Amino acid sequence: MNYELAKKLKDAGFPDSKEWNEHTTLMHGNFFMTDGHGVPTLSKLIEACGEEFAHLIQGIYGEWVATSYKNRDTYAVEKTPEEAVAELWLALNKPK
Repeated sequence: MNYELAKKLKDAGFPDSKEWNEHTTLMHGNFFMTDGHGVPTLSKLIEACGEEFAHLIQGIYGEWVATSYKNRDTYAVEKTPEEAVAELWLALNKPK
């Protein structure tokens, strides 16, 4: 997950967790943490989507697609499963 997406999650109020992964690949190899927490794990991202999460599949071109259960028009397509679910969470938690 890149720095921009991690910051989007933080700014949107993604729930903090001690179980987040600490990544050294963000910010070109420099250690990055958001308010003392690293990047959320895939399982935490899915858990945060709650009952809205339908499924995560890999497309024929290698992309990952995360979809909403209640709103089939809400989905995210990204390069990694973590990024797809993070973008889905952001779509589900847009300010109204």
